[in-house]
Amino acid sequence: MDSLSDHYIRDVASAMTAVLGSRLVGVYLHGSAVLGGFDARRSDIDILVVCEHPMTADEQAAAAERLSNDRLPCPAHGLELSVVTLPVTLHPKTQPPFELHVTTAPDDTKVVDGHGHEGDPDLVLHFAVCRQAGRLVGPGRAPAEVFAPVAHDLVMAQLVPELRWAAEHAPGEYAVLNACRAWRFAADGTLVSKIDGGQWALHRVSIAGHELVRSALDRQRCLPASELDPREVTRFVHWILSRISDASA
Repeated sequence: MDSLSDHYIRDVASAMTAVLGSRLVGVYLHGSAVLGGFDARRSDIDILVVCEHPMTADEQAAAAERLSNDRLPCPAHGLELSVVTLPVTLHPKTQPPFELHVTTAPDDTKVVDGHGHEGDPDLVLHFAVCRQAGRLVGPGRAPAEVFAPVAHDLVMAQLVPELRWAAEHAPGEYAVLNACRAWRFAADGTLVSKIDGGQWALHRVSIAGHELVRSALDRQRCLPASELDPREVTRFVHWILSRISDASA
């Protein structure tokens, strides 16, 4: 990460320490910042905060205020942060409950109170990445002590619907590279960045697929590349889904 982003995550950790005090278990960086492929022009800074007990309404409000872009400007595309309790990270399930969710990207700024919420399935993948490669920011417990192993089937149950959604709604390069990294996980249980997933898949696809993945990699890196054909993207994602199904059989 660049020095501005690195300084920012330390400021986020300090803000959460001020709010939660001794009940803070740790602040953990995940996503592309730890898996690779982070680009401040288009990447979010992904952070999980773990606390011992549920947050109070006053703590939620204080955290949202301290993390707002007005108070703490993000040098990347935006902050995506969730607060969860330690019992949740030690016992992962399909839709983990959360205390608070904050995003600050210009096109997606929100604060979500997790109390009474049905849970967030995206947290399954976040927990798995933190377990594998999460970076503790500031004082706290090591990721391996905080995040229990996430079952392969639980991760796949989140990856597959995400692939189907991305094929219909996400930019082409996101859909293609996200499919590649899902394929990699189905093959050997390794979670990687979108760029690493695309590079891994380059040697395992047809000539047409190779060109599509190469173009997606260029676009993800903000290099000159033509727009991806949505029909080719959809065909590619469904082909990956069939490969994942074969690997799981």
